[in-house]
Amino acid sequence: MSDSKRPTRRTMFRSLATVAVVAAALPCMSASTAIASDSGDPLKVTLIYTGVARDGGWYQAFDDGRLHLIETFGDKIDIDYRENVPEGPQSFRVIESAIQNGSSVIISTSYGFGQSMLEAAAKYGDVHFITSQWDNPGDLENFVGFVNAPEDGAYIGGVAAGHIIKEGGTVGWVDAFPIPYDIRTINGFAHGLAHSNPTATVQVVFTNDWIDTNKQARAVRSLIDAGVDFIASSLTSSVSAEVAEASNIPVVSPALDGRQYAPNMSVTSFEYRWGYALAEILQSIMDGNFSTEFNYSGMKIGAIDMAEWGGAYNDLSDAAKADIQAEYDRIRSGAGEVFTGPLFDKDGNQVLADGEAMPIAGLRSMAFVLPNVNGVEF
Repeated sequence: MSDSKRPTRRTMFRSLATVAVVAAALPCMSASTAIASDSGDPLKVTLIYTGVARDGGWYQAFDDGRLHLIETFGDKIDIDYRENVPEGPQSFRVIESAIQNGSSVIISTSYGFGQSMLEAAAKYGDVHFITSQWDNPGDLENFVGFVNAPEDGAYIGGVAAGHIIKEGGTVGWVDAFPIPYDIRTINGFAHGLAHSNPTATVQVVFTNDWIDTNKQARAVRSLIDAGVDFIASSLTSSVSAEVAEASNIPVVSPALDGRQYAPNMSVTSFEYRWGYALAEILQSIMDGNFSTEFNYSGMKIGAIDMAEWGGAYNDLSDAAKADIQAEYDRIRSGAGEVFTGPLFDKDGNQVLADGEAMPIAGLRSMAFVLPNVNGVEF
């Protein structure tokens, strides 16, 4: 439970597509579109959101995932959602109400629902609980935790940023709190930045708030006023992209396609495509082989992918574009992990040995930053 975070496939590389990318994508497409052969009633599913479904950020990414599930399974599922559900004990009543209304699968989208999901799973053994960022305590056969791998897409964004900014340049990064989810996103971006621009750095500013867009805007402006060359963030609102656009600073956005907010200055976005992992889990329920092992899904299955290139990408050289494409191919195909040794933290401690990949447990508890990251204290 250390990895706490509240909040139609794009064709980013269509112009540079290779046979390797297509070949890597095919298994994911067939897995995500497989339909259970069960001829009974539809599987009734309810998603629970702390915010509103079309919030332009975290919950909209989940709601896009809901639409993906409808497209994938058709009349095999009956899916709805509950908005503005308070986290904590109050959420248990909403979960129980959904079950009493016939739902046999509950999907939570926020860490704060976890305790209620555990309690409900213990009480309702015939209902499946798919729970954001929580681990199965070991004795529940109807409970699974899940999260995405934001570092996969952040890494590609960092590679692109490194090609865009000058040597020794600075990326300004706005975030809420130094929790493992955000730290591995920051480190993923910083690792990509170091690949393409070894002397560049990431300067992080924390707002200590998930929601306040005024704080986010002030943080972005403070970084721009300090002279950063680029803006990026883990925060899923549109603020970073909007301020970067107004300031003519290139930007990479998380969760959703940022081009609608920064049509000229958006480089790309690493999208959260929750529907792909959730489809795998729902299919396992239909097939009768549900697993309680924590589900950690990234670019390999399409749970993270890149949006189409924005305007700020166009001036890159062919060599830079080819390098970005090669790194995308490597991560997307599963041929390489973002964090593979040798890897050292900011204090010079070796985190991974040569050739060693970071295990999921290490990713989900990440509490260090890479040498090119400033502004993060633990």
